Amino acid sequence: MAKGKKTTIRSIKKISDDIVEINDKEYLILDDISNINIQEATSMKITSNGNRIIRFDNSKKTVSIDVKRDIDVIKVIFTDMHRASRFKKVQDSSFITDADKEELIAKAPSLIKAREIISKYRDKKSKLYDKNDGKNHFYIARENK
Repeated sequence: MAKGKKTTIRSIKKISDDIVEINDKEYLILDDISNINIQEATSMKITSNGNRIIRFDNSKKTVSIDVKRDIDVIKVIFTDMHRASRFKKVQDSSFITDADKEELIAKAPSLIKAREIISKYRDKKSKLYDKNDGKNHFYIARENK
């Protein structure tokens, strides 16, 4: 679905508290919907910044969603600082070799949630802050197909 394109919701079904099926595709609900009946949604749109939202008859109501995926958040520790600096510039996974250590940090149901997890390791105010991030430690999100 292209940015700005509006799609009519033909079918919507709430699967769990944070997962909804819209037009036979699963999405993760990112907002609090405790006071909203999700089955009343009428359309879905991708905003100009790439976020997906669903709208209701009352145009003031919107809920942010993201495509449900299976994403691994991985910590890569480079043994060679030269390859680490090249990886930092282009983020090309071909620089990662068998000599480097990969460690599964977490699993995320969407790309937005994966970015939130990664940001905890990069934020200096976080308890999980990694002072070697960007030097020889890198946190990447890898989607499982």
